[in-house]
Amino acid sequence: MGYYDFGEPIPKKIHFSKKEIQDLLMATLAIAVAFAIALSGGIGIAYIDWSAFPLAFLISILAIGSGFILHELGHKFLAIRYGAWAEFRAWIWGLMMALMFAVLMGFVFAAPGAVYIAGNITKEQNGKVSAMGPSINLSFAAIFFPLTFITTSTISLICAYIYYINAFLGVFNLLPFGPLDGTKVLRWNVPVFIGLFGAAIALLVPAFLLGIP
Repeated sequence: MGYYDFGEPIPKKIHFSKKEIQDLLMATLAIAVAFAIALSGGIGIAYIDWSAFPLAFLISILAIGSGFILHELGHKFLAIRYGAWAEFRAWIWGLMMALMFAVLMGFVFAAPGAVYIAGNITKEQNGKVSAMGPSINLSFAAIFFPLTFITTSTISLICAYIYYINAFLGVFNLLPFGPLDGTKVLRWNVPVFIGLFGAAIALLVPAFLLGIP
């Protein structure tokens, strides 16, 4: 999440520009492909199981729908509620990096873009806007984690990865480095940051214990 001068009046209602829709679709597709590649193989393109790719891509699309799109919309809608102008912009190099890491390293390091904000908002409001995205991830992770144990095998697999990807994105975005959400949350309120980051870690750890990723 960052700041940007759109050079136009700040609207008082939710608005999606053509550019924003294109960037959301492009980022969603790229990140879904990256996660699907990571879920389909090992380290290096020669070890990718392309027969598993279609199911992995379906799972990734479902997970990215909750983990990425709703994360970014959470930032956007709350910023608009505070009277700011907010739009998502994709970062092309970040999307290419996500695909490269997935193919070469077998995991996803994602920096797909950010919701940019124009307008006067307070430090507290900025912290809350930053916390909204990871909070959505943690909510989905908490909902889908128990579903991995009480549904049929195929649905359980889908739920497991929706849980894992949301937990992973929650932890990643809460890291207090650079432009990530965690930096702004930490600057706003240390106890809130500790609570969110602790919850994110607690939700992600079971994924590794269960061998989900």
